[in-house]
Amino acid sequence: KQRSSGINAEYGELKVDESEHKLVLDALNEVKDPNRKCYQLVGGVLVERTVQQVKPNLQNNSSKITSLISSLDKNLEVKAKELMDYKEKHGIKVKGEDAPEKDKKDGAAKPASSGVLVN
Repeated sequence: KQRSSGINAEYGELKVDESEHKLVLDALNEVKDPNRKCYQLVGGVLVERTVQQVKPNLQNNSSKITSLISSLDKNLEVKAKELMDYKEKHGIKVKGEDAPEKDKKDGAAKPASSGVLVN
């Protein structure tokens, strides 16, 4: 379960990185002059470069992030299956996890309370 949570956290961070890369690439695609100055953060240091130099690096990093996200997605599916198999094997039930299935079997759904108090 902890591994799954760690993978989920890393997955979220990579999704943010992917969207940031896409945003920057979209902005650089609108630039007409390939020799225009731009700045890139490399290891905590801001480096002056040209659009022509930065764009291929960003595209490469973006493709690597995308492949890593798909790899993590597959890994997350495997871990989820392992967790379900472990729960079934050892008869572990998490409170509230199986409740929706019981409602379906009973055929009648309980009315949901609104949680509002009125005087």
